Amino acid sequence: MRRRLITACAAAAGWSCLGFTGALWSGVVHAQPVVEVIAGPEERLIASLRDTQTLQANFSHEQASPSGRVMRFTGTLALARPGRFRWEVRQPYPQLQLIRGDEFLLFDPELAQVSVRKIEPAQMATPAGLLLLAGPDAERLIRERFELAGLSDRDGLSWVSVKPLEASESLTALEVGLDRVGNIAQFLLVDAMGRRSKVTLSAQRRNAALPAGLFDFKAPAGTELLRPSM
Repeated sequence: MRRRLITACAAAAGWSCLGFTGALWSGVVHAQPVVEVIAGPEERLIASLRDTQTLQANFSHEQASPSGRVMRFTGTLALARPGRFRWEVRQPYPQLQLIRGDEFLLFDPELAQVSVRKIEPAQMATPAGLLLLAGPDAERLIRERFELAGLSDRDGLSWVSVKPLEASESLTALEVGLDRVGNIAQFLLVDAMGRRSKVTLSAQRRNAALPAGLFDFKAPAGTELLRPSM
């Protein structure tokens, strides 16, 4: 039986500016200089997620093992508040991952297997877990779970280090790259097995209506159900 790899997995941020104020002196208004304050990458990441209700995108995922073996995956992702996430690998083999609340579902059509298990908070220190914090409470939720730190720009992106505040079973390092308009363009991560991944998002569609049933799943006849014992 061929072993499957489980691949790892927001848009538009903003910046703030201060306007100008006038000072009265002897009846004359003296305009003050306009001071524009550009938000750092941490604030832009938070703004990106705070303004996201739904997200669709294509992804490419390059994963390197500690031995240097590289695998490449492509597919699509979808996010909808609250708590729904879809990660569909199309190449080099089909695989579907769904997160619905605290349930994680993994379907492998070639192996005719579907596994379902409960997600613990410590297992959500992943790109998917970060994206699932989208919404009006994004800043509070992110700061409750992660330590953010701005990094130097590189490869045309602004970077943020995202470090879980609690020990993570999923990863040891995560960086998020933002493009010029604040879209989350790339994730770099190292997982608990020492695998290094680069996930690049493209063709993003934020806050668009999603197809009905996108996060539903009905196993085809003959599919084996695997449900780990608690």
